[in-house]
Amino acid sequence: PGGPDAMMKFLKENLKFPSICAENGIQGRVVVSFVVNKNGSIEQVEVLSGVHERLDAEAVRVVKLMPTWTPGQMQGHAVRTKFILPVTFRMAN
Repeated sequence: PGGPDAMMKFLKENLKFPSICAENGIQGRVVVSFVVNKNGSIEQVEVLSGVHERLDAEAVRVVKLMPTWTPGQMQGHAVRTKFILPVTFRMAN
């Protein structure tokens, strides 16, 4: 609910840059895949392309925290839908 803008707002408000990565200048983009079930719940969260174990774990944690989605539809019926989401960790200058 709320579409891409709401999702980006949620990520921005809930994503925490791991201090060990910040201290060592580790940043980058973690690509996460997940499935939205017929009831809108999220499952099967996995890292497709990682950067560092702490950044990868934080991306997975936040995706698992996301509120219930509106499930995908096919011919008027709710269906399971796979999503791929890039999560970027960038240190402020």
